[in-house]
Amino acid sequence: MSTPPTFDHVVGQQSAVRQLKTAVDAYFHSRSLASYQPFPHTLITGPSGTGKTLLSELIAQEICVNLHVELAQNLTSQEAVRAALMSLEPEDCIFIDEIHELKHQVTLYRAVEERKLFIGKKHAVDLPPFTLIGATTHEYKLSRSMRDRFLIHARLSHYSPTEMVHIVNQRASRSGILMEPDAIREVANRSRGVPRIAVRLLEASQRVANACEASQANIGHVRRMCSEAEIDSLGFDFIEQRYLKNLREEGTVRLNMLASALGIPTKSVATMEEDFVRLGLVTKSDKGRMLTPKGVEHLVSNDENSSSKPAG
Repeated sequence: MSTPPTFDHVVGQQSAVRQLKTAVDAYFHSRSLASYQPFPHTLITGPSGTGKTLLSELIAQEICVNLHVELAQNLTSQEAVRAALMSLEPEDCIFIDEIHELKHQVTLYRAVEERKLFIGKKHAVDLPPFTLIGATTHEYKLSRSMRDRFLIHARLSHYSPTEMVHIVNQRASRSGILMEPDAIREVANRSRGVPRIAVRLLEASQRVANACEASQANIGHVRRMCSEAEIDSLGFDFIEQRYLKNLREEGTVRLNMLASALGIPTKSVATMEEDFVRLGLVTKSDKGRMLTPKGVEHLVSNDENSSSKPAG
């Protein structure tokens, strides 16, 4: 059985990890004092797939408490929010993912500050000491009142290429996946700084290696997997590539027109294009979206490679 990860196993995100380790040390010191308080309410923000859930799990693990996991979209009423809070035992942590989607944030305000739930105008229910951990990809969609109630704000970012190699290597080792160094670098390069994408590509590459009855995955297996799944050199899938090709064909295109051409909701397209903009492939203006020279170069490079068979 592998050793459970700790803060020391987290790659990158140094500022966030330092904040949380300091808070854990302070928490254990305060337990011997008369002024003891539960672990501070914590907000973890950053792009999708960069480790917000992992850090919440590590907080609960480090301070030896139970973690209750909730998705904000599932807490659709005040009653659902209250029920989630009333299920907590003393010292528990409650993790609310994508907390900016919570429609009844006001219900949390006094629960967080006073540990009370107010039902109607007069009736109040006392809550045990607890810690709220919120995670969001859009921190400014949270009300200012909600953001200000978190005493710790840990911000995450995308990972560098070197960090991604370390993450892929770490995950392969933990999962018992044997991969040649070139294969690890290939997976890292196609993951665009997002561990969640790397894990998906890593496991898919292992399946190809297993199908080939190979003892370990090599770069040829990674490239074959990407070819079969229509994943390009930056890890973009077929739909994402269609987005880029649509801009190449049409020039400047508005969001609603892109959504119509792709057959997916505008909200999904807006989320998809965040990586295009971050990587410098697409620019946005009042007139719409358009490819940058780097975006054109990326498409040309993939066109040139599309007819080549992957090695291995």
